[in-house]
Amino acid sequence: MPNAHNQRGWLLHFNAALSLAKTPGGFGWDDTASIVPRAMVPSYTGTSDYLVMVKYNNYGRSGSGDSQNKVAILDPNTPAPDFISGKPVMKEVLTILGPTPDPRFPGGVVEWCINTAAVDPFTRSVLVNSEDGFLYRWDLSTNTLSEKIRLTSGLGESYTPTAVGADGKVYAINNAILFAVGR
Repeated sequence: MPNAHNQRGWLLHFNAALSLAKTPGGFGWDDTASIVPRAMVPSYTGTSDYLVMVKYNNYGRSGSGDSQNKVAILDPNTPAPDFISGKPVMKEVLTILGPTPDPRFPGGVVEWCINTAAVDPFTRSVLVNSEDGFLYRWDLSTNTLSEKIRLTSGLGESYTPTAVGADGKVYAINNAILFAVGR
C-alpha cells in the first residue's frame, strides 16, 4: 500500500522483552527520534518525564498528504487520535511548519529531511536542518524558528544529521560537507 498513512512511518516503543510498551507515534520516516527533557517545553503540562522530537512530514502527492511538513514534540505517554488514520498515537505537544514554500506543491512547504536533530537544553531549543539548505533553531519556549543559517543552496538535502559538540559548536552535514557553526 504505497500511499498508506501518506507514506509516514510509525514510531514504536519497545521494552526490554521486545514487547510493544507504549502507544505508537506518527512520524516522517528515516529519522532517529531525539529525547527532549520535559523542562525544555515550558508550555507542557502533562506527566511524562521526557518528550520525543521527530520530523512530522505529511508528504504531498501521497494519499491525502498536503505537504504541510512539520517537526513535532510528542508525549510518549499520552495518546491522541492520529490526524490521518484516527488511530491512537503519541499526543502532539508542539509542532512547527517548515518555513519554505514547496514550488512543486502549491500551499505546501519543503520537507524536514533529517536523520537526527540536536537538542540543546541550555537554550531550550532544537537545532534542525531543512531541505531548503538552512540550519534552524526551534525555540521550544516560544515555538518559533528563532534563528537560521544558510549552509547550502538547498539541493534536496537528504537525511542530514546535526549535533552539538563539547566545544558548543553545532555540527551539521549538508551536501556531504561538514559545517561547524558557532564561535
